[in-house]
Formats: sequence, C-alpha cells, structure tokens
Amino acid sequence: MATAAALSLSGCFNGFQSTTNTQNTMSTGNGVQAQVGDVRIENATLVRGEGSAVTLIMTIVNVGAEPDSLADVAIAGQRAVITDGATTIGPVDVASGAAVPFGYGQDGSGASRWINVYTAEIPESGFVPVQVFMTNAGLAELEVLTVPPVGFYDGISPQPPTAP
Repeated sequence: MATAAALSLSGCFNGFQSTTNTQNTMSTGNGVQAQVGDVRIENATLVRGEGSAVTLIMTIVNVGAEPDSLADVAIAGQRAVITDGATTIGPVDVASGAAVPFGYGQDGSGASRWINVYTAEIPESGFVPVQVFMTNAGLAELEVLTVPPVGFYDGISPQPPTAP
C-alpha cells in the first residue's frame, strides 16, 4: 500500500523532464538561469534606469576547477559597458569556486560591478535577448525580463548614471 501511494504521489516530480527540473531553464519573472561550460549564470534580470538605460543584475558562479572571466555582454544586440561604478573596466575574473555579483552586492573582496546599456531600445516589460560571453566557457544566450526599479529592485540603476 505504501509503495503504491509513493508512486502515485511522485509521478510528475521525478525524472529529467519533471516540472521541477524544466522550470529552472524557463524564462520567468524571478531571474533567468543558464549554464555554459563550468559557469552558471543565476537570477539574470534587466532593471530599467532613467530614460533608455538598463542594468543587468545577475551572479556568475564558476563551478569548474579553472578560473574564467566575463569578457563581454550584449543586451538587445547592443554591447554593454561593464563598470566598477565609476569607470569602464575590462574582463572580470571569476576564480574557481567563486560567485561574482553584478548590479548589486559585493564579492568576497568587497568589489561591486555593473553591466549597463545607456541607450537600449527595449520594452517597458518583456523578454530581451542577452548574450554573456565567458573567455573559456563560451557564449550563453538568455531571454531576460525587464522590470522597473521598484519593490525588490528599488535603488538598482546603472552606475555611473551616464555612460563613462
């Protein structure tokens, strides 16, 4: 009896195509996830700024044994600017086992970074193509939701506010 109950209660929640597994790869309003090679992109969301500016918030996690780096990002086909909050910076290193946040928070060394586009043609709310290029892992292509800077996203905006 217990075996029959366990099998009937676990039906759609098991296996590779179970709802709980496939939802993780779908575009949702709670941040998009992706994996390319040994790099995971977590909770990617586009937060609208003033005018046509937008900031990509996300965390990059390197689960591999070798370091990697974020080399480039494109939002709606436009090359993004990666900054330290004041000036443009080059590739961002992601050590083995490290998690590097963008657009909010700080990493283990206290550094903050932003990924901005200052003149984006994107909808007020909708899914936008985003390409994240890692030096070793390669290209991750995502469809990321745009949201206004309210509620949970209040205070998140492009840093610096205008293109450096």
